[in-house]
Amino acid sequence: MRQLKFAMHQLNYTTGDFRGNFEKSRDSIFSAKDADIHVLVECAVANYAAGDYLLEADYQEAVIHWLDQYRILSGQYGLTIVVGSPLRGKTQGRKMCNGLVVFRNGRDVHSYMKTHLPNYDVFDDVRWFESRLDQTGTDAEANVLMFDGPVGKATIGFCICEDIWFDDVTDELRQKGAEIIVSINSSPFAIAKGNFRRNIFAKRVAETGVPLIYVNQVGGNDELVWDGCSATIDPDGTISEMEPGKEGVEVVALIDRDGRGFRNEASKAPVELTDEQERYLIVGLGLRDYIEKNDFEDVVLGLSGGADSLLVAALACDVFGPTRVNAALMPSPYTSSGSSSRANDFAIGVGAGFNARTLPITKEYEASKAKFRDVYGRDMSGLADENLQAQIRGNTLSAISNDHGRRAILGTSNKSEILMGYGTLYGDMRAAFNPLKDLYKAIDVFPILEMRYKQAIDPDPLFARIWFQAFDKPLEHYNEGAIASMRQTMEAPPSAELRPDQRDTDSLPPYPRLDAVLWEMEDAKERHTDAEIAAKLGEPLEFIQMIRRQVRRSEFKRFQSPPGPKVHRKSPTTKDRRFPLTGRFR
Repeated sequence: MRQLKFAMHQLNYTTGDFRGNFEKSRDSIFSAKDADIHVLVECAVANYAAGDYLLEADYQEAVIHWLDQYRILSGQYGLTIVVGSPLRGKTQGRKMCNGLVVFRNGRDVHSYMKTHLPNYDVFDDVRWFESRLDQTGTDAEANVLMFDGPVGKATIGFCICEDIWFDDVTDELRQKGAEIIVSINSSPFAIAKGNFRRNIFAKRVAETGVPLIYVNQVGGNDELVWDGCSATIDPDGTISEMEPGKEGVEVVALIDRDGRGFRNEASKAPVELTDEQERYLIVGLGLRDYIEKNDFEDVVLGLSGGADSLLVAALACDVFGPTRVNAALMPSPYTSSGSSSRANDFAIGVGAGFNARTLPITKEYEASKAKFRDVYGRDMSGLADENLQAQIRGNTLSAISNDHGRRAILGTSNKSEILMGYGTLYGDMRAAFNPLKDLYKAIDVFPILEMRYKQAIDPDPLFARIWFQAFDKPLEHYNEGAIASMRQTMEAPPSAELRPDQRDTDSLPPYPRLDAVLWEMEDAKERHTDAEIAAKLGEPLEFIQMIRRQVRRSEFKRFQSPPGPKVHRKSPTTKDRRFPLTGRFR
């Protein structure tokens, strides 16, 4: 019998924190000392989401220095460590290669450079890296490692992330005798990507007939979020998968009992969360890591009693705890008593309550209108009047943020509004981070709010456990007042309350109708013309064209909007959207 124990280290790294990342890896390795091979993720040394740092000479020198610390660690403790890192390759300007090194007992015994460099959606690997195909000599080959373990020998092949999506690298490794293939990854989350990945894994192991070990990053960095879900997959389809959002290590034993090949005799089915639970978890990870990794002390938001701000407040309390959440209720002459009471009841009823202060804006609002009237001899326009209220609220939040140390402002604009430009620059779009940036109003916000409401009255133990594992804290308890306020908010018609009896439908189509069109334009896998979208949805072509024009003319607002976590296939972020700000193609 042959046996190899692999430690899958599913860790959350921070760009530029070389020492912290090394110590995190080291501590995780020490917690699984019985493993034969420790597998760290793609670019573990530098962090994959390093952007143009990867082109800077000082950053590259730091990468090489800290990569060597893993070699030293392996020698000090007699370990075998697979670590992802940029590597020096054939010089082309300032680029390195996205590679991995296997250190054993203080020696470099194997290396590999990534073959397929993704250059689509949020990926820009061609900008930062050379491919293995650009190399010469042995560096251009996908070689295998002959590993002599404590219980028999094995031939192992290695690849990196995008390589597993194609069949050429795994086929090359199999032809060279690989009995196990290890893929290190930094594969960000997107809706439906989990099942798509699993189908790709199943296809690769069926083609090669050898098991796959897939180790993925977890956590957030800027607008990207990694779900983890590291796994082993056997050729018969058996899967053992780590749980989403969970940072940690799992040791899996691959055993060849009868000479027919290595297999993982343990299995663990993927966790099946609802769409709403999964999105809440992912957005929470992105929010937590943006705030923590940028050293903010706590958060502040404008709380209106509407669905968007209520969801952001709920999420922030679940992620950070109510003591770190602060809210400003900023009523104007048009704010309804129902909105204010819902906001107050919610603030009081989440956990032990979070800090919510009422700061009316009526005096500033009326004074600004009077000043305008004195100078121009007339009242400002209706749009300017509405934007003024949002900008006063933005000023108030900025004052609170600046006066209380490093307190991050959280945005509350959803994806539907952001795409349509239904928001005020330097007003309600003023924030350090916007958790809802990639969540549509009808498709996401209301269903997620409904999910959180149901979780408060009838908890799902699976979701509660997954959340606790990811955040090391339980979901917050709601009292009857908070539960009632959520129900009332979901039933209330959406309104910015910037003029008497205003409804969002005064300026936008009903959200279910709008979101259906926006999803086809932004997130459908296939690109369709406006006429094809109209035919598919049974909508007038003029309606589709009106929405398209509105999306395009508001590009300048999105460019200036705060970052937020990517959830859908295409997010309204500068990583996913690269349209010109100036253009007349409507």
